[in-house]
Amino acid sequence: MIKAEICKYCGGDYLPKRRGAQKFCSNSCRSLNWKNNQHIKELKVPAVNSIDEKPVLAQKPSLHEKMSLAGIGNAAAGAAFVDMAKDFVTPYAHKPATKKDIDDLKVFLKSRYHIVKNMNRDIHGRPAYYDMITGNIIHM
Repeated sequence: MIKAEICKYCGGDYLPKRRGAQKFCSNSCRSLNWKNNQHIKELKVPAVNSIDEKPVLAQKPSLHEKMSLAGIGNAAAGAAFVDMAKDFVTPYAHKPATKKDIDDLKVFLKSRYHIVKNMNRDIHGRPAYYDMITGNIIHM
């Protein structure tokens, strides 16, 4: 004898076709119950701040909070615009040194002759240079 069961979603009576495995009267009740449970799982994330406060339910992210290709493009364009504006506004003396600047400085310091800017030219119009090896000032 088949015993009538009660549907776990709608509460109606039904005769089960699969004893012990069937919990709902129809596929529509089963799928509606699953959708309802998914909605409850998304909303029931308690975040208790103190003992007196009630748990705050997390909200499902809205359409505006999701990532999109247009949003990524807008963020990249905004970051590029800010970088260009900073580059335009920052004076040359305050910009950071690049690897090429440092390499050029190393080559300059390793060179033998350095120009002396605060010394006048000689009678032939040649500028003064400091010789790093001998330690003398020469005109070339």
